[in-house]
Amino acid sequence: MIHNMMDKTIHWKFLESLEPARVVHARTTDLITKENVFAQLTVRFHTQQILAIYDRFGRLIQGSEILRKDVLEYIVFEKHLANEYGVWRIHGKVIPSWMTLTDIAEGTYVLPKEEHDPVSTEPHPVEATLVEDTSKDTPKNVTNTQSL
Repeated sequence: MIHNMMDKTIHWKFLESLEPARVVHARTTDLITKENVFAQLTVRFHTQQILAIYDRFGRLIQGSEILRKDVLEYIVFEKHLANEYGVWRIHGKVIPSWMTLTDIAEGTYVLPKEEHDPVSTEPHPVEATLVEDTSKDTPKNVTNTQSL
């Protein structure tokens, strides 16, 4: 859950459940001995949430703080039933093949400095040429300049 969240700020808000949560799959299994039993429940949540993620510079990189999103999630919970003080914990999240993944925003980073060739700070030379115009419409001795 915290993978790739370093140097980021998360603004999340649960707004409402669009449907009641329901168990879509339940399973128990024993490991090594018959008394060591684990249970897993897959629960379907259809909710409305707000999520905004900011990078370390405070720029919004994903989501919005004002836009409501309908979210359909399948969360897997597990519990060690042999432990009488055991608690339900989140084991994982199931993403069905028919669901599309949202675009993941890339993290921010410092661009590498570009190495520039040393360039003189002097202005470019300008060539000036005196050209005599022989046309009858313009007066004689007109100066034309051309720059490179």
